[in-house]
Amino acid sequence: MTSLNDEQLLQYGEGSKGKVVLVTGAASGIGKETALVFARFKAKLVLGDLNTAGIDEVVTQIRKSGGEAVGQRCDVTNWDSQLALFELGISAFGAIDVVIANAGINEAGTFFVSQVVDGKPRKPATTTLDVNINGVIYSTSLALHYLELNRASPSDLKAIVVMGSMASWMCIAAAPMYTASKHAVLGFARSVAAAVKGRNIRVNIIHPFFSATGILNAANMIFLAGFPMVPINRIAVTTLYAATHPDLETTGSVFALIDDGPVLLLENEIVKGGVYDILSARAASLST
Repeated sequence: MTSLNDEQLLQYGEGSKGKVVLVTGAASGIGKETALVFARFKAKLVLGDLNTAGIDEVVTQIRKSGGEAVGQRCDVTNWDSQLALFELGISAFGAIDVVIANAGINEAGTFFVSQVVDGKPRKPATTTLDVNINGVIYSTSLALHYLELNRASPSDLKAIVVMGSMASWMCIAAAPMYTASKHAVLGFARSVAAAVKGRNIRVNIIHPFFSATGILNAANMIFLAGFPMVPINRIAVTTLYAATHPDLETTGSVFALIDDGPVLLLENEIVKGGVYDILSARAASLST
């Protein structure tokens, strides 16, 4: 396990200069801050979000500071909408180098209070799964195509960064759909990382604990009053580090941000501890 401070998280940022970085959910919160961090290192930004006005504001802010950015409305649950965002990046800049699958929402609906119509329960809302799982799957699938498009050299490092959560590892009792979605993206990202390592594509997942973003409602904020929150900027610079680290040995590793202190890089061999040791041994026995 490696502990990383803010200065260390910025050490490879220059590697993003001139690179084309696509960010979903970029109109506010973590996505917006991530876009601004990459822009400070002179990356070219392709930004998508349902909030068109918010995207326009971020694009304008980056351009006013001398950066390059384009953006448009993007519904991550819609394949064609995400496809159009990737095509925008190619049209504007000719290539895509980094994809940040950031878009996500909290629990949509109340799972434990079913709505009854004519004496029969209605099915629960699965919007959270649509955004947090399908959206990430769509972003990653498109990334695996577009990161290779117009690639100058096979040695050029490309990257996919997925936004997980501490709910990827532990349950939030009041948010089973959110918990399920974040467990799912952890497994998904680790599988993709293992599959594409030979293609010189980094894949990492970021796991922040609670942070003061729009995903937390007023009741959440009251409950968390006095609790050390993860700074939004630290999540953004961790994403920068994950995307620009030059050593492919760290691909598939996870980054844990548990409070307002240092970021913990959990290398693959550490992630496999505990129950993972048992599962890994069983999986290894199948190949012998």
